[in-house]
Amino acid sequence: MCIKKDWNVEKESLHQLHRELTGSSNNLPDVSWPFSFPYEHLFKNPKMEKFLSELKQAYEIKEKAEDQLLLKLWNLLPKDSPLKGLGSEKFYRFWNRLNRDPIPLAVVDSELDIVHSMILADHFSAHGFNPKSDRFHIYKDHVNWIMQGSDQRYLELWSKDFIKCKNHAKKPDNDLLKIISTFQSICINWDGSSLEDCPDAKNVMKEILHENREELENFLNSNDEYGWQKKMKIASNFIPIIY
Repeated sequence: MCIKKDWNVEKESLHQLHRELTGSSNNLPDVSWPFSFPYEHLFKNPKMEKFLSELKQAYEIKEKAEDQLLLKLWNLLPKDSPLKGLGSEKFYRFWNRLNRDPIPLAVVDSELDIVHSMILADHFSAHGFNPKSDRFHIYKDHVNWIMQGSDQRYLELWSKDFIKCKNHAKKPDNDLLKIISTFQSICINWDGSSLEDCPDAKNVMKEILHENREELENFLNSNDEYGWQKKMKIASNFIPIIY
């Protein structure tokens, strides 16, 4: 079996598609832009040069974590599974970062170490799959194929990951989810004119402590700065946070 080592070809295909659809040539074409204003708004501001550089690095950390998990999944899939039958380009387009909210994935796999969590995240999310989406139909085909017992070894691996994701969904890492949702909220409200209220780790932590007095008191009493830094590092696998 040929082991896939990267997504370079698939990424270039997405780059090309992005250029064709938008006409944009910015240097972050394969990411989900989190702000309400266009990339050029920051690019044309000299004061934002360092921020953009750090943001690009944050995206690379997030992208690397996601891509490695998708590689593990792709290389694990039996050759006759419906997901494998998509071909690597379509598979990557369906399941990469452009097509997902990070929260459902963080709910079922906060450490990004469950091979099937990328495709199980929607299954256990509060909203579930969009029943009209192509992704839902290929997921359903894949589950039906598994249930036919075509590959007993793969069925065992799938079942173990399914149970892990199900258990995590019952008891998610709420601190991590709060960091992600607060980051998303700051991104939506930021106008890009000043770094004082930009969506970095400092401002995310400040917003969380401001909203939750009990959390603030616990933080001040314990001085648990290391705990926050550790959570921010974990969160960087799901959001492009600068810390």
